[in-house]
Amino acid sequence: MLVDLIADFAKRSNEAELMDGSDYSLAELVENLAELRRVNRYLGGQSALTRRLFPMIESLGRREIRLLDIGTGSADIPQRIVKWARARGISLDFVALDLNEIAVREARMLACGFPEINVIRADALNLPFAERSFDFVIASLFLHHFENGEAAKLVKNIARIASVAFLINDLRRHPVAYYSVKFLTRIFTRNRLVRNDAALSVLRGFCRSDIVEIERESQIKLQTYYHFPYRIVMIG
Repeated sequence: MLVDLIADFAKRSNEAELMDGSDYSLAELVENLAELRRVNRYLGGQSALTRRLFPMIESLGRREIRLLDIGTGSADIPQRIVKWARARGISLDFVALDLNEIAVREARMLACGFPEINVIRADALNLPFAERSFDFVIASLFLHHFENGEAAKLVKNIARIASVAFLINDLRRHPVAYYSVKFLTRIFTRNRLVRNDAALSVLRGFCRSDIVEIERESQIKLQTYYHFPYRIVMIG
């Protein structure tokens, strides 16, 4: 069901996004992944995350860093991080993980010039890694796909495998963000998934009470930073 015109912002929506199902064509999902890359680049997805991550990497004073990106999509954010690290002589061992087979294929194709990035297909709720396997674990526009209880389990699992820190970059639930995205997607795209899921993602986004609930259930304290436009970065 498409997102209703009149939205409720009091609590997180539990309506599933179309891309989380299987009712789409290959072309629709590939186009949707391309739109997500544009969103990350131009609407603050990359900058919100890297503004927090880059100083943390530099503060370690190490030349070799291991990272994991969960729900990587087409691995655009790992590529951005690798470019930054190359310019500073920092060697990265980067695992980019996604469950969707089409996303994994796209990520491998687009990251073919980045030998630092290893794209794998795996379930984020059953991460196949030992404790403290990575220095940093990141996730962008991913946590909102889960209800608060599942999100707390995911946060707990992420914390288990991160030896330095984990950073979760997602959406702030707000009327301005919702109606702006709804308006822009009607103008700039005809993709059925983008038109539905972009606005719905905002309704599935977070406010402070959601983060408090996730902290309580996961028993992990999250430092929360708000970035323009309507981005939240949670660090643990």
